[in-house]
Amino acid sequence: MKINKLKRFSVLKRCMLVLSFAATAVATQNAAAMVAPGDVVKNTVNAIVNNIQKNRELYKTDNDALYKMVDETLVPAVHVPRMARLILGSYANSATPAQVEAFSKEFQVFLMRTYATALLEYTGNEKVVYLPVNLPEGSDRIVVEAQLISATGATYGINLHMSNRRDTQWRAFNIEVAGINFISTYRATFKNTLDTKGVEGLIADLKSKNAN
Repeated sequence: MKINKLKRFSVLKRCMLVLSFAATAVATQNAAAMVAPGDVVKNTVNAIVNNIQKNRELYKTDNDALYKMVDETLVPAVHVPRMARLILGSYANSATPAQVEAFSKEFQVFLMRTYATALLEYTGNEKVVYLPVNLPEGSDRIVVEAQLISATGATYGINLHMSNRRDTQWRAFNIEVAGINFISTYRATFKNTLDTKGVEGLIADLKSKNAN
C-alpha cells in the first residue's frame, strides 16, 4: 500500500508503538525464550495497551510520568547507539567518539518524546497481527514481521529489525512500515543539517528541540 508523503512521518511515528511492543516483550525474556521473539511479543501486547488506556489521562497532564514510563519501557529494548550510527552514516566515520555519543544521547531524548506523542495518539482501535518467526539456530539477527490494521481497515506491513549481537538480549535497531524505513527517513531528515552544519550542528539542533 502506497502512503502519501505527508502521512509518512505520522504512520512511522504511530508504528513506534509496535516497536515498543516487540522490543519490550523480547527484552524482558531470558536467553532461552529469545529464540522465538515473535511469540514473546504476543504475550505482552495486552499488558502494554492496558497501561496506556489506564493511565492516559495522567499522561496527558503529567509529561514527567509519561516520559518516565517511555524511558523505562523502550530505552532498554532499543539499541540507540547502533541506530544513531546508522542514521549518521558516513558522518559517523569522521565524527569523534564524543560527538557520536552526544548525538546518540540527544537522538534518544528526541526519539522518546516522539514515541510518547505516538503513545497518547493510540486509540486501541488498531490491530497488530504478528507473522510466524523462523529464527535459525545461532542467529544473532532477526526480522519480526507484522501487519498493522488501522481502524479504517488499511493494512500496513511492518518489519522490525532486531539483534542480540554481543548482547544479552534482543534489541531493536530499525523498523520498516509499508516500505518506509525508519533509519533512512531520519537520515534524509538530518541530511541537510549534516551537510551544512556537520555533526556538531545537528547535535546543537536536537538539543534545542529537546529543551522545548
